[in-house]
Amino acid sequence: MDVSPETWRWIWLVIAGVLIAGEMFVAGSFILIPFGISAAVAMVMAFFGAPLILDWVVFVGLGAVLFSVFWKKSRKSMAAMESPPGAGHDRLIGALGQALEDIPDGPSSSGLVKTGGEEWRAISDSGPILSGSVIEIIEVRGTRVVVQMASVKD
Repeated sequence: MDVSPETWRWIWLVIAGVLIAGEMFVAGSFILIPFGISAAVAMVMAFFGAPLILDWVVFVGLGAVLFSVFWKKSRKSMAAMESPPGAGHDRLIGALGQALEDIPDGPSSSGLVKTGGEEWRAISDSGPILSGSVIEIIEVRGTRVVVQMASVKD
């Protein structure tokens, strides 16, 4: 099947439209848009009579360059949005608190602890902990903290 050069103008237009519109449905950051832009450039070149091989070189080459640029920028912005150490629920790991209720052994039942002005449901993997004991948070599992008796340091 031999497609005329005039037909490629419209083929590039459809490719550009599909890729640019498809970007809205892709979870991620700028995966299709670089090639949509390069297809639009190839379409403009086709309207000016550029050979088909040059259109393909521009589509693939410019798309790859733009993808690289967009990828690097998106990685930098994603890294900037990451929580710093000690933020979020990870800030609780290593914190000391007090058991407000008895905490039975095992993950099936929980007690209540207070640390840093916050109250958390707590479980213990290292044996039961009595109310009033000083505890240390060793892990966060979902909405519960895993605690152990705090070791006394001299």
